[in-house]
Amino acid sequence: MVKKIVCSVFALLMLSGAAMAQTKAADEAALKAIEEKWDAANLKGDAAALASIFADGFITTSNEGKVRAKAEMVAEVKSGDIKYQTAKVEDMKVYLYGDTAIVNGKWTGKFTQKGKLVSTVERYTDTYVRQNGKWLCVASHGSSIK
Repeated sequence: MVKKIVCSVFALLMLSGAAMAQTKAADEAALKAIEEKWDAANLKGDAAALASIFADGFITTSNEGKVRAKAEMVAEVKSGDIKYQTAKVEDMKVYLYGDTAIVNGKWTGKFTQKGKLVSTVERYTDTYVRQNGKWLCVASHGSSIK
């Protein structure tokens, strides 16, 4: 009898571990897809797609230290003040902490901002929070790689 109970508990632990691994993999895939959607939205100038990625309280800190909110970021794309020619992510890693996630990687891009061509390579960190079952970016920071 004790052997059956121990085997049953062990089997339940194995199943729950497998379920958690599947959930982690699904969350990582979802976050990587959001990051890809973000780059695609920038390249297309799709302000609505960007707005759906950012939480209402979203802030970004540029490599110059300038802090901007969601409304400013979306408006800049919508107005055409910024137009992306290229955007490529490498070395993307996702770190999960319950309903919070950190995405880190290397981003290379070219864009025109208010008529000025900018080419940059950056290390970036994006912070996501799961709200009502949906991952939303709450903060982003980029640092130039020289």
